[in-house]
Amino acid sequence: MNQAPSQTNGELNAGLGEIHRFGSVSESLFRRLYRGLNRRQQLEAELRRQRAHAGRQAAQNESLQRRYQQLQTDHSRRASELERLQAVLGSLEEGIVTQDPNGKVTMMNQAAEAMLGGKKAFWDSALGTLFERYRDVQETRAELTPLGESDELPLNNRIVRAQLIAVGDENRRRIGTVIILRDVTYDALAERLKDGFARHIADEMESPVSVIRLAAELLSGQPEDSAVNQRLLEKLLNNVDILDQLALELHDIGRMNAGSFEVRREPLSAEGVVWSVVNGIGADIKSRGIDLLVMTRDFAGVQVRGDESRLQWALGHLVRNGADYNQEGGYVALAARSESRNGLEFAVISVSDNGRGISAVDLPHIFERFYRGAHVADTAPSRLGQGLYVAKAICEAHGGYLQVESREGVGSIFTMGVPVFPGGPRAR
Repeated sequence: MNQAPSQTNGELNAGLGEIHRFGSVSESLFRRLYRGLNRRQQLEAELRRQRAHAGRQAAQNESLQRRYQQLQTDHSRRASELERLQAVLGSLEEGIVTQDPNGKVTMMNQAAEAMLGGKKAFWDSALGTLFERYRDVQETRAELTPLGESDELPLNNRIVRAQLIAVGDENRRRIGTVIILRDVTYDALAERLKDGFARHIADEMESPVSVIRLAAELLSGQPEDSAVNQRLLEKLLNNVDILDQLALELHDIGRMNAGSFEVRREPLSAEGVVWSVVNGIGADIKSRGIDLLVMTRDFAGVQVRGDESRLQWALGHLVRNGADYNQEGGYVALAARSESRNGLEFAVISVSDNGRGISAVDLPHIFERFYRGAHVADTAPSRLGQGLYVAKAICEAHGGYLQVESREGVGSIFTMGVPVFPGGPRAR
């Protein structure tokens, strides 16, 4: 009877032990399980946060990408606008120079570079001095504010009118400078010459008028039945011709300025024009110890359609120039020929001399009206300065041309060409 309960207690204790061990194991298992679940929830929460952050970052990246693309578009548009602006500025006759607040040149168009002789010449020129005069100006009245009046400055052997303009921002603070340049060399020269135009005309007329007055007084003092003084008559007629040429020259200049200059179109002997000039002024040139040579080749039958008096005047001016800028013992040579040019036939007359020649500086300008360069010596006869301008205009009005080649100290060759009369005989 006593063994049965003892066995039962042992089995019970053993069962309780198993339950305890199971509970301990289960507790450890569930603890690990709960920790795993908690860690998983944390990871899932972190993952959700990372995904949200990634979404926000992606949205931000997309916004940045759109902004970047917009900036690229704006940059391309502004670059294109800048290229167009530079192209426009480059085509302007006025020079344009832009500077930052410190005066550093940020842009200079081609016209400005030509006037200055290059960007590096800016600070050594009068423009550098002009900028320094207004460097301390910081306030502007508007977006573009002129600084002082425009000034005429000497610049690289030119006369340039310069205007400084301050560039302001929205707060009217100066952020840069623009300088606008205009070459007024010719205008300034023309203004000066215009002021002295009456004096030049008086100087031109003084000599022939004096000779005519003296000759007339001498002739009037002779008895009525005395022999005609041929030498006095020649001087009288020669100086009347000078006045007539001067009057024709001035009238033609007036017509050219008015845009109404025209020439007659009559059939003429080209050789006749040459000999009329030679016979008219040859004696005077030879009396100065200068040889006058004439050479023609196949020119006898050449005819042109033109204005005889003006063609004679143009050729005569070239011949007189050859003698006036020469010296005793020198020569003036006329060479006449017919010549094809661009499919047309021209009567070509070259006037060459071995006089003082024309300097390389003056040569590009000698056909400009009123131009008188360094090659015109004080000892040379007075000239209004427009003779070559008129001569070239006469040749071009006939459909021809007037060209020059010259070397200082060697001599000059002026070549005038007039189209051969299509309906007339041609030299072969």
